[in-house]
Amino acid sequence: MTHDEVFELKEHLGSGGFAHTYRAAIVDPDLVEDFGTDEVALKIPLNRKKERILRRELETNIFLWLRLKDVDSTHLVRYLGFADFRGQIVMAMEYISGGNLRKVLDSVGRPKRMPIERAVKIAIGVARGLQSIHHENVFHRDIKPENILLIDDAPKISDLGIARMLKSNELASTTTGTIYYMSPEILCEEGASFPADVWSLGVTLYEMLTGRLPFGTFETPIGTMVDLIRQEEPKPACKVCDEVPEPLSDLVQRSLQKDPRDRFESAAEMHDALVAFSRGERDEIERDIMALREATTGDENPRIEAKAKKLITKYPHDPRAYQYLGEFYNLCQRYGEAVRTFKQGLKTAGDNTLLHWDLALAYQKQGKRLAAIQHLQKAMAMDLDPSLRQYATALLRTLRGTV
Repeated sequence: MTHDEVFELKEHLGSGGFAHTYRAAIVDPDLVEDFGTDEVALKIPLNRKKERILRRELETNIFLWLRLKDVDSTHLVRYLGFADFRGQIVMAMEYISGGNLRKVLDSVGRPKRMPIERAVKIAIGVARGLQSIHHENVFHRDIKPENILLIDDAPKISDLGIARMLKSNELASTTTGTIYYMSPEILCEEGASFPADVWSLGVTLYEMLTGRLPFGTFETPIGTMVDLIRQEEPKPACKVCDEVPEPLSDLVQRSLQKDPRDRFESAAEMHDALVAFSRGERDEIERDIMALREATTGDENPRIEAKAKKLITKYPHDPRAYQYLGEFYNLCQRYGEAVRTFKQGLKTAGDNTLLHWDLALAYQKQGKRLAAIQHLQKAMAMDLDPSLRQYATALLRTLRGTV
């Protein structure tokens, strides 16, 4: 780095067909003040030809960039602006440390399923981000796991580099994006608009829920993939994976209708449908748990235990199912089974605060102080309820004094 450079490159984050992306520190105080941060994700064109394209994009879409700069959404990676760096024009974006959704789903070609609750939560955030940019008449055109960055499970839509501002009722007629997530209308001559982003989110949600694409695979030849997208009906997600509830499968299927008029009317409508599904699922398991709690007496009731185990079968990705069964075992002083149940739940939801808390209590009852301390510390490092934090602090002090 020379003394007059405004950025210091810290880490190479990845490369695409257009640019290398780096985590970079801003060393120019004026630019720090202008961007409102001292660390950015910096897109540097791959070569001079790509830089010329970027300059043309900047000239052509200056109003788009200005509009995006003013959009305030927790689910969008903030566009910060352009700058000169090492004789090139570069694009600065908000830096997100959590990586992208593709890394969570594993590498391209070997995707894996996500827990239903987590997948829906991410899809809700993406739909909310799309709602924000569509409100500004911005059509993203490349929604896919690689362009969804994560802070824990809070998604942020990135890579608005090929986005386009649309006038009322306008269609974008250029074939731009990533083939696996392209809608039928993008692949046809009539052009596409905001419903194509809804389609791409539907493909992404399908992949999160089933571990596979709705059309072909990542090895399918492009020509065949185009035909599948335009002509074939996707197998319902609940038929691919029987753990996917039928209402959620129907929701995904609606987002993948060939005719844009048959999909959700907007990203906002898809967002509301996902939220309604999520609330319904939470209400259902809460009702089931409440009914069991009312029937629990504290005795070793085989009928209650059997029903509690069925909760896990019914809601295999919901940490509350494991929490209830584990608490039942603790109540019956079956601490070994409680430990196994809580640990099983943490395999599904490793960041669940209450599972760490309950596991710590079960280990304490077993006399395994070091293990109890470990999970107490994890619970306290998370968002442990203040009503429990005071007790946890006292318990941690006691356990440390006896080690």
